[in-house]
Amino acid sequence: MVFALLAAGAAAAGDMEHKRGEFRFSTGAVPAFVKPRPLPAAWDAKAPGATGATWRVWRYDEQVDRRGGRNQVYIDYAYEAKAASLLGSAGRYQITFNPEYQQLAIHGVELRRGGRWLDRLDPERISLARREQDFEEDMADGEVTALIVLEDVRVDDVVRIRYSITGSNPILAGLLTDWTRFGWQTPVLWTGLRVLHDPGTALDVRRQPKAPQADIRNGADAVEVSLQAAHVPAYVDEGAYPIWYQPSPAAYVAKKRQWADVVAWALPLYPQVDELPADLEAELARWAKLPDDDARIKAALRAVQDQVRYFGVEMGDNTHRPTAPAVTWNRRYGDCKDKTYLLVTLLGRMGIRAVPALVSTRRGKAVADMPPAASVFDHVIVRAELDGRKLWLDPTITSEGGDPRDSDQSVYGVALPVAAGAAALETIAGPGKPGAAIRVSERYEPEADGKVKLSIDTTYEGRSADNARRSFSGTRDDELSRRYAEYYRKRYGDLDVVRAPAISDDRDANRLVVAEQYLLKSPFAADGRTRALEIYAESLAGAAQLPDSIERSGPVNAGMPAHYRHEVSVRLPERWTVSLLDESEDFHSDAFDYERSLAVKDRRIDVVHDLKVLHRDVPADKVATHLAELRKVRDDLSLRLPLQLPAAEQKHERDARLKALLKDIAGDE
Repeated sequence: MVFALLAAGAAAAGDMEHKRGEFRFSTGAVPAFVKPRPLPAAWDAKAPGATGATWRVWRYDEQVDRRGGRNQVYIDYAYEAKAASLLGSAGRYQITFNPEYQQLAIHGVELRRGGRWLDRLDPERISLARREQDFEEDMADGEVTALIVLEDVRVDDVVRIRYSITGSNPILAGLLTDWTRFGWQTPVLWTGLRVLHDPGTALDVRRQPKAPQADIRNGADAVEVSLQAAHVPAYVDEGAYPIWYQPSPAAYVAKKRQWADVVAWALPLYPQVDELPADLEAELARWAKLPDDDARIKAALRAVQDQVRYFGVEMGDNTHRPTAPAVTWNRRYGDCKDKTYLLVTLLGRMGIRAVPALVSTRRGKAVADMPPAASVFDHVIVRAELDGRKLWLDPTITSEGGDPRDSDQSVYGVALPVAAGAAALETIAGPGKPGAAIRVSERYEPEADGKVKLSIDTTYEGRSADNARRSFSGTRDDELSRRYAEYYRKRYGDLDVVRAPAISDDRDANRLVVAEQYLLKSPFAADGRTRALEIYAESLAGAAQLPDSIERSGPVNAGMPAHYRHEVSVRLPERWTVSLLDESEDFHSDAFDYERSLAVKDRRIDVVHDLKVLHRDVPADKVATHLAELRKVRDDLSLRLPLQLPAAEQKHERDARLKALLKDIAGDE
């Protein structure tokens, strides 16, 4: 660790060092290990982007030297703005590094105009600042950003930035993976990844379909892996992908190792703890008197979730080494690994087997297709064992309710348990039932003078209750009432609030109910001799939302398995009639089942929308059918109920309109 910090703090021989307060960078020659690649004089007329492009990438070259612990990454990036609206982006470039263990060297900032290269490297105009971009997400990581601003950048100028970052996080002990994507949202003339390791090193090279083949050469001074792609067309980011899916192909290069090697690295980070603060020891003594391990797990989990807020200071060793449980408890904050270590310790003290489990929030189950490495994980949860069953618990979740057995962390796909003897990833199974549910009951009752009383009861269960609980906990009662009333004013116009939203929360059952009531003054839309009431199954709208891109080549995320039910009951005013007949609709895909029924009986209209989300993901070959059916669901959520007024009321309204018209005419005269 000390050596790495010293190496990161000193510029290479022949480089010039530039200080900005406590931070620094250097300028100088390209590292000796880099293989030069001249930039073409012109864009190939046969390459994608030759016409019609607004932004073109001429070169993205990443070369890495991992020999002898050098850990040096060189980037050569050349790009061109073809539209004036993109000159702001073309004229600035940011480089992020961690000065605790990394050194930044800038080798060139150039601009080509009319076939001539112009040097635009001005160290005095390069600023360094600790950005802490994740601070609002309760994370401080110590990273620093170098901002390069270029003057006088014009359309068709080619900008080329070359730099290197030396050093890697020492806590990872070299358990790294080098990787790159071979596809951008803009056309690319050429891109490549070249990695050097010590001679004789056994490597694990993995590539996704459509990624270029790897050229592996064993030399006297290095084993070299090279992957190159030319004339790469722009790809469309269709959005709404499952977390495990990447639309552009990628390739990964790492030393040959097993998942057991990652476990062996992580185990010493979580040593057994025998002593805890006195107040926490008292809690453990109290929990020991609970009737069973179910209750003890819930008590410990809720204590860590509710009493220790989430905040991470991920600098130096703290990026992967958790804080001691006693410290985390006393200061009442910690990140995922801190809170996991605390919960594992508490459960262990009560005789419940529990270990940390490494997961990826960015890659999900795709981790299984990557070379084993510590760097592929970015989150830690808890794997506990109860009655022969594995429970996956996330102590960073706030306001969680219900039985820990029902906690669903299956979105992560796989996890690596940090346990002696563990040597493989484990699949994270869901609880076997929908993880969320929302049920809404809307009742419309006629009042005097054409007014209608609207009563709504909304019941949230499972993860839906967790989300609602979090949302409500940070909202004032009067603000919540205002928001709800405004929603119905937008739908029905003027109203009075009869009953402001009242919240009833059973956290143990993980069921939260919101009850509200309004007096709608004029909810009916006039249409000749009829009146119409617009109803909308808003509780299903999120689950029925279509992705931004309908024409797709990749899979789509259908959301968490859940059950949504929206019931609407409309009592007709006296002597009003309705011409509707009983009907039903149903739409289905591999990912959902939907039914809607309409029934008219005893002067009442009952409409029920019922949607069950069955699976998180829809594979690419079934997306078209899924989205076609989902579009039908979305369109079916809104209904217009036509109602006939009795003849006497129609005559009364005609007379009232005539009188108003005559009054206006008399006033004009």
